[in-house]
Amino acid sequence: MEEDFIATIKLTTGEELLSKVCYMPDEDSLVLESPMKVIGIDQQQKHIRVNGFALSEWIHSTFDHMFILPKEHVLTMTEVEDERLQFFYNDCVQKHITQITSFRETFEPKKFTRKMGSLGSAQDTRRKLEELYKRS
Repeated sequence: MEEDFIATIKLTTGEELLSKVCYMPDEDSLVLESPMKVIGIDQQQKHIRVNGFALSEWIHSTFDHMFILPKEHVLTMTEVEDERLQFFYNDCVQKHITQITSFRETFEPKKFTRKMGSLGSAQDTRRKLEELYKRS
């Protein structure tokens, strides 16, 4: 494997990606790390047209961040040398990782430990509940 770099990739499907890329010459494939899909933005505000782009996760249905892409699916690719664009890509990836981590923590079942709450015997609990019932 060769050294990785951030690249803009145009796929034969028409999609445009920004990703950290490493070329695997033995398999004639690319390893994409945290690929982000480029989404064009075109807005008009008070007679001023604003053009730009945003980055979104490329594949929404997985928590994986590494993908193998056969080189035959690449129309063209160029290394991103502009430090501002590299910073923008890295910032978007970092925000995405934070969102995924937060999502996972929210939906993963919590494991109970002995330090959570009060543990006692069934007899003690029954006695306490009976006392509580008698007082009400």
